[in-house]
Amino acid sequence: MFVERTQTYAMANAKDSSGTKVKLDAALDRAVEKYGAEWERNLTSSWGTLHPSELDQACKALAERDQLAFQRFAVQVGPKVKSKNEPLVIRAGTEVLGEIWS
Repeated sequence: MFVERTQTYAMANAKDSSGTKVKLDAALDRAVEKYGAEWERNLTSSWGTLHPSELDQACKALAERDQLAFQRFAVQVGPKVKSKNEPLVIRAGTEVLGEIWS
């Protein structure tokens, strides 16, 4: 969604709408393969900042689909995940845009 809201995507899509979509899908697959493990490590380490009892409570809330209880922990962890993964998203997004423009 991030990539599709850029001027670069709009310009590439105006030039070749079917080709841009194919390039986008392939570029996104490559980005996920390239950066997926780093994303997961960042996510895991961010949740690992919770106290073990909090992590247990968050896992229990997730298993029980208790959104209210889970949200309390997600609010704590969210900013940490964002700060760790934002540079990654920018790097990956830049690469994807480069691929669809070429």
